[in-house]
Amino acid sequence: MPYSRLGYTSKEMIKTGYASDFKKNNPRPANSGTVILITRGRPFPWLDYDEWQRVLSPQKETKDRWLNSKKTEQDWKIYLDYFNPQMKVAKPVEAIERLHQRVKNGETITLLCYCKPEDHCHRKIIKSLIKSNTSNKKKVKGTEAKSKTRS
Repeated sequence: MPYSRLGYTSKEMIKTGYASDFKKNNPRPANSGTVILITRGRPFPWLDYDEWQRVLSPQKETKDRWLNSKKTEQDWKIYLDYFNPQMKVAKPVEAIERLHQRVKNGETITLLCYCKPEDHCHRKIIKSLIKSNTSNKKKVKGTEAKSKTRS
C-alpha cells in the first residue's frame, strides 16, 4: 500500500500523505479522516482534499530556496532556520492550536503536500507541532515572520 511509505499508518490520529496519492478518481483510505492540504500554491484540480490551510506552508522564498538547493542535511538545516520562525507567528499558531484541539477531540486528520519524501518536508514538522502543540510557546501575536537573507 503506497500510504505506508509516507508515514501513513492506521493507528495515528495525525497522518501525512503525498498529494499525488489523493486523486479524486481514486478511493481514499477508509481511515484518512479529514484531508488537509498544507501547500502555498493553489491546489491542482485533480486533488481530493477537504480543507486547504495555506498558512501552514512555507513562504515562497523558503520553499524555492529548498527546491533549488542540493538538498543536503546542511540545506535542510537552513530551511528549518527559515521555516520554524514562520510557524511562530499568530495565524500559523492559531491554525496549529485548532488542529491540535480537533485531534484531541478524536478527529483523524491527514496532512498533504506535494513533497514525496517526508524526511525533508514541512508536513512532518507541522505534524510534530500539532502533536505537541508547542507552537504557542514563542508566539508573537500580530507579527509576521521576516524573510532572512543570506549571502
